[in-house]
Amino acid sequence: MNKIYNILIFMVLLMITACSKDSKDFREYNEKETISSKKITVINLWAPWCEPCRKEVPELSQFAKDNPDIGVVGIAFDKRRNIDKFLKNTPVSYPIRYLDGDATDVMRKFGNKSGGIPFTMVYAPSCDFERSHVGPVNAQQIQQVVELAKKECAN
Repeated sequence: MNKIYNILIFMVLLMITACSKDSKDFREYNEKETISSKKITVINLWAPWCEPCRKEVPELSQFAKDNPDIGVVGIAFDKRRNIDKFLKNTPVSYPIRYLDGDATDVMRKFGNKSGGIPFTMVYAPSCDFERSHVGPVNAQQIQQVVELAKKECAN
């Protein structure tokens, strides 16, 4: 009986840990949490109502899994419940921050003057590398820019 009780406690703790991780990875936007501690960060601005964004998210998620040395962060613009609903159907492997309200200032901070989404930026602060793109991107395009950042930062 003690063994079964210990197994049940372990399973409950495991589920709590898994739930904590999910809620930790999806929270309100905070500028200080946008750049990862990794040398290179891919930042993607998107919204669940944006069809090109919806198509891009799974590919970015796979990119994050395939490149653990690269930080990937998504910043979603919409009501939390809408983003949460999308993420339940399309889970991601990287942190998502949400902004419920006017996104103009956040977009400008990332250099997105047009306000178009999806907007993706590859950022390497150690060598002031920064490249951005308005419109959909795929993993291959991101990988090319990441390789360029690695090359420029190595010099």
